[in-house]
Amino acid sequence: MFLRILFTTLTIPLLVSLWLTGKAFSYPSSDEFTDLPQSYSLVANTTSAVEPETTTTATVPPTTQYQVNRGDTLFKIARDFEVDVNDLMAANGISDPRGLTIGQTLNVPSSGTGAVTKTQPKIIKKVINTTLTAYTAGFESTGKKASHPMYGITFSGLKAKEGRTIAVDPAVIPLGSTVFIEGIGIRKAEDIGSAIRGSRIDVFMNDLSQAQEFGVKKNVKVYVLNRENI
Repeated sequence: MFLRILFTTLTIPLLVSLWLTGKAFSYPSSDEFTDLPQSYSLVANTTSAVEPETTTTATVPPTTQYQVNRGDTLFKIARDFEVDVNDLMAANGISDPRGLTIGQTLNVPSSGTGAVTKTQPKIIKKVINTTLTAYTAGFESTGKKASHPMYGITFSGLKAKEGRTIAVDPAVIPLGSTVFIEGIGIRKAEDIGSAIRGSRIDVFMNDLSQAQEFGVKKNVKVYVLNRENI
């Protein structure tokens, strides 16, 4: 009798304790998550961890065009434009570098040096290395005073203008040619000079001190432009 009472006394509290413990740690069904914020759901966490895809657009380098002259070779043209001869051949679909013809137009890929700008017309007829100097309409440069009837008048008959006029050797750059001078820009061959021989060019300026300060600049590239594209 005593043992039965002891067993009942100990067993009932133990069973009640186990029942309460199971209730406290019971897991809810899936329907119970419907009221939770989306940020706590597994799907929301997965999508937030995925970075959006990014796309890049390839930039095509700008090109200019050069008209082949007598005596030109691919190697000479590549050197003049400071590009790799293989890139020049690839840009024009050339397999045999000996197959150039006079008057042929080549696409020249940009070397990235900034020599060819957006203001420059498309087709280049000739590339030469020049020596640049500067001159004015004054007596120091032309031997003419302001009272002279031809003061400031170029050999072509036009009035010299800063930012436009240059003096050239017509045997190298024909009068009337438009050129692109590296580091200076577009200029027009309108004048000649007794000291201007070969690949030398005189750049016209209004101010004598600025012309003297300009000094002598050697090995400057000049691009003679095709008249049809000016």
